[in-house]
Amino acid sequence: GGVETVIVNTLKGINYNKFDVTLFILYKTPEEEQNIKRIPHNVKIKYLFNNRPPGYLQRVLYYCLMLLPPILTSKVLVREKYESIITTKDVFTYPVSAKKCQKIMWIHNGLEYLNSEDSSLFNKLKNMYKKIRYRKFEKIIFLTNSAKNNFYGKFNIKSKSYVLPNPINTKRIEELSRKTINDYVFDEKLTIICSSRLSVEKGIERLLITCKRLLEEGYDFRLLIIGDGPQKQKLFDIISLHPLLKKNTRLMGFKYMFKSNLYISPSFTEGYSLSIAEAIVLGLPILSTDCAGPSELLNHGEYGMIVENNSDGIYKGLKQLLSNPQLLEKYKRKSESRIDFFNYETNIRLFENIISD
Repeated sequence: GGVETVIVNTLKGINYNKFDVTLFILYKTPEEEQNIKRIPHNVKIKYLFNNRPPGYLQRVLYYCLMLLPPILTSKVLVREKYESIITTKDVFTYPVSAKKCQKIMWIHNGLEYLNSEDSSLFNKLKNMYKKIRYRKFEKIIFLTNSAKNNFYGKFNIKSKSYVLPNPINTKRIEELSRKTINDYVFDEKLTIICSSRLSVEKGIERLLITCKRLLEEGYDFRLLIIGDGPQKQKLFDIISLHPLLKKNTRLMGFKYMFKSNLYISPSFTEGYSLSIAEAIVLGLPILSTDCAGPSELLNHGEYGMIVENNSDGIYKGLKQLLSNPQLLEKYKRKSESRIDFFNYETNIRLFENIISD
């Protein structure tokens, strides 16, 4: 997952002569094994549960951590004393809010839902309670200014706030990009790539329909979709039903960005897109729907093409880039000029300064 990758990247860059770090994880999952292997040996790791509870119990656990008196749940969650505690998941903020130490919230999404949330009595009461707990935090770190604005527009809390891009391990991305590819052949065709969780809000289904339309109009390209998620089987079914998609589309389980020619993000909603950041680091031209996070990463169209957040917008933008190699090259150069924004060492040191200040 994106948050997990960011945590690993951060832990790999921290100066352990200055910081003694414990990573607290709610429960063990088989999917986390590769991430755990990448965490430096300096980091102590603690689990609340050795196994993931069934789905309904996860929801019960969430509301227990949220609604039970924080003074009680904090003793179950974190028994030891620390100078600082940083939460990266909302569920941890409630018990941690009772701790007597520096408390920092690190918010990893764009919080767009706060603008469209209905004004039911339940949501009003929930947000009142959240505000009480959130105001116990001395510092809040956001990934984008839009997330910061969404948060303060809803909660109006006077904590110190910081906007900090996610630390992107550029060296690791470049190393991975140079690995030999054995299960896919890149040919002279232009290759479009999309790396995403395969879920409804990511807009992959409408991307497939748009690509089908362009292939039927005679445009010649391949589409690689990298990821997994609840829509995977449905997307497979869509591809298999249409001969042109079946011939020119692949659903794959890991990234082959470096040899591709264009990165596309068709999301309905997106906070800070780690995949867009990685694509920029590799110098790929970017096309994204108009979402708060990608728009800010691309400086509202300066460093990539931003299109209307609908199928027609994706179609028009993709058609424009496929028809105009010079425009594709222009956005490639723009990505290359944006790489320093994601400088790994700089952003790790900024993070260290925030938690030390």
